[in-house]
Order: sequence, then structure tokens, then C-alpha cells
Amino acid sequence: MSLNPFSKKKKKNKGVEKGHREPIVIKFFKEKDPEKKMHVSIDEESEAAAEAPNTESGEETPKKHARFVPNDKYFTITVYAVMALILVVLFGIIIANITPVLEGIKRFLHVLSPFIIGAIIAFVLTPIVNFLDASLFEKTFKIKSAKLRAGLSIALTYIVFLGLLVLAMMKLVPEVSDSVSELIEKSKNIYSSITKPSSGSTDTTTGIQIAERTDNKIDIEEILTNIKENGVSGLAEEAKKFLPSLLANISEKIPGFVTGTFNWLKSLVTTMINILLGIAVSIYMVCDKRRIAGAATKLVYCIFKPHKAEKIIINCKESFQIFIGFIIGKSIDSLIIGILTFFMLKIFGLPYELLVAVVVGVTNMIPFFGPFIGAIPGVLLYLCIDPVFALIFILMILAIQQFDGWILGPMILGDSTGVRPIWVIFGITVGGAYFGFTGMFLGVPFTAVIVYLVNKAVDKKLNDKHIEVQ
Repeated sequence: MSLNPFSKKKKKNKGVEKGHREPIVIKFFKEKDPEKKMHVSIDEESEAAAEAPNTESGEETPKKHARFVPNDKYFTITVYAVMALILVVLFGIIIANITPVLEGIKRFLHVLSPFIIGAIIAFVLTPIVNFLDASLFEKTFKIKSAKLRAGLSIALTYIVFLGLLVLAMMKLVPEVSDSVSELIEKSKNIYSSITKPSSGSTDTTTGIQIAERTDNKIDIEEILTNIKENGVSGLAEEAKKFLPSLLANISEKIPGFVTGTFNWLKSLVTTMINILLGIAVSIYMVCDKRRIAGAATKLVYCIFKPHKAEKIIINCKESFQIFIGFIIGKSIDSLIIGILTFFMLKIFGLPYELLVAVVVGVTNMIPFFGPFIGAIPGVLLYLCIDPVFALIFILMILAIQQFDGWILGPMILGDSTGVRPIWVIFGITVGGAYFGFTGMFLGVPFTAVIVYLVNKAVDKKLNDKHIEVQ
């Protein structure tokens, strides 16, 4: 008995239960009555009169023809011409308003960020879900129900994923924030020692002499002496001196402080909401991945002819393999590099090991330029502390990147992109210019997919023309 008055009773499928790992099957069938054709008359009266013989005169009435007879050939040419004209006009409008168009695209992508985050999480976790379904619950525990296996696999995968995410937030974020705070405090001391050189104490950590300011406008000792000698009148006198300037400084800094705090909190809340929505969207995507694939397959076969639809689906599958192979492989590679950097920094006794390892691991996601981008902050940091530390860090990063480039990277990634370095640089430059760090990372797989599709189309055309270019 259903408690929902709007629910419809679903018929039970008598066939085999479809699991989420079952492939999409396309079946072609013949018409039940191929001889039956739909006949639509343009002018029924004239057609009836034309078909009926003229019995009075004994002559047949000539058939009347319609004024307009559809022609598939000219209709197709007209449609292509109109579409080409529309595309030319749209391209001209886009070129004439390129800046607003790009801003609109960035705003649209920002709105879609939860779905993009969810799709990336779903792409990364789907192979784990499939592995648990096939190896653990089907082979080991012998669970026959496909739906039960899928539910257990998805639940276990997300429990582990969210557990690791919470553990990282609890352990990683406080240590990184403490390192950043300590670094900011020391940078202030370093800045003051450079801009105000004078005799003073020496920082035991950095070895840099920290100057003591002698040009303070507010002398605390003088104020306290005046208050002790004159009592309330002295306090009032000192307040008259410094209260107006103090209030003026506070009134000048409050609007900027409030605005900056509000913008920071707004950005933080928006980011957290997008991440939570992305996780929720990824769960739905993983659960309904077969339905999503089936709906996309139906749409492609509905719009295009069967042979073209088959080619489109094959190209989408291959493009997906290139894209997701790069993302998963690069994520694993960067995680290993970050962990290796952390332990190497620990072994050599370099400070801020966790902060530097996180920077190196995250920037390693960017191909080609990532290692250099990740090394620059660490080098500058260790130069301010001790030049020997900076030299050790440079040598260590060079050794790690050689290991990554010659051994670890080819072992994990293989030839997942299949593009030359010039296209890698192009994807990083264009993606980074318009979409920042995310564009630098995703620009490479997008470029790899486009280069693959173009090369495949060109090779097919050359093959059709029996041309081979060596």
C-alpha cells in the first residue's frame, strides 16, 4: 500500500535485473507492417475528382497537381543555408562583444560549479565503485542482487571518501593555518628589519637582526608618567592628544575591514556550499549513471542517423577515457609527490614541511609548469630563513621531479593525453588566462580531447581519399 496519492504503480520487470555496470544495448527492429504507408493528400477534393473517371464524356479528367510539392533535396539545402547564416551572424556578434561573452561564460560556469565539482567527484569515484561491486561484493561475498551490490559499493566508497576528507580537514587545515600565521608574523619582523635598520635583538629562527622602532609617535612610558603625576587631569590631557587621531584612523579602517571580512566570509560560505552540493550531485550521478548514459544514448540516436550516432558515441567514449584517465592519473601522481615531498623535508629537517608539501602536491596537478610553480614559493620561503635550506630544497625538488617525469608519471599516466608539449603549453596558457588554476589543470585534457578528435577526423578524410602523409 502506497502512502503517496500521486505515485503510480510500476510494473515489475520479469527480465534480468540490470546492474549499474551493465552496458547500454542498442537494438534495431523492423517495422511490423512495412507495406502500410501514411498517405497525406494536399487537396482531397481535387485528388478525388482527379481519380474519378468522367463517365459522361467518356474521357478521364486530367489530374491536378499541387502548387507546392515538397522536395527533400532542396529542403535540406535550405536548412543548411539558414543554419550557416545564423552561425555566421552569431559568430560576428560574439567577436564584436567578446568581453561580455567571456564574462557571461565565466558567470555561467560559476553557477554550474556544483555540477562540475560533482561530475569530477563522480568520475574519480566511479572506478572505485565498480571495483568494489565486481571484486568485493560479487566475487567475494557472492551477492546476487545488482541493486544491493550497487548500494553497498556506493555507500562504502562515500563513507571512506568523506572520512578521509574530514580527517584531512581536521589534521591538515589547522597545521597549514598555523604555519601560515607563523610565517606572516616572521615576515613582518623581516620587513621591519629591512625598512628600519637599527640596533636591536636577533631572531633565533631566522638569524636576522630585528630592529627596534625608535620613532614611535606614541610613547607609552611618557603617557603613563603623565597619568601618575597628574591623575585624572593627565589622563584627560593624553586623551585629548591621541583620541581624535585614534578615532580618525579607526573610522578610516573600519569600512575596508568590514568589506574585506564580508567578502571573505561570503567567498568561504559560497565555496563550502558548492562543495557540499557537489558531493550531493556526485552521489546522484554515481547512482544514476546508467540512466544518464541511457538517456544520452537515446537522445543521440533520436537526433542523428544510426551510423552517425554510433560514431558520436564511440568518440564520446574515447574522449571520456582520455579526460578521466588524465584526471585520475594526475590526482594519484600529485598525491604521491606531495607525500614524498613531506617525508623528504622531514628527513632533511626543513621547517614548514606540511605547508610546502601541500603547495608542491597541489601545483603538481598542472602539467609541465606545475613543478616550477610549486617550487618558487618554497625557494623564496627558505631563502628568507636560510640560503642553505633553499639550496637543499632546490636539489630535492629537482630529484623528485626527475623521479616523477621518468618513472612515476609514465607508470601511472602512460600516454593518457597523447599530445605534444606545444599543445600542453597552449592548453595551460589559454585555460589559465580565462579560468585561473582550474583552467590550467583542465585545459590540458580538454586540449588533448580536441586534438584527438581533429586528428581522427583528418585521418578519416585522408583515408577516404586514399592519401597517406608520412
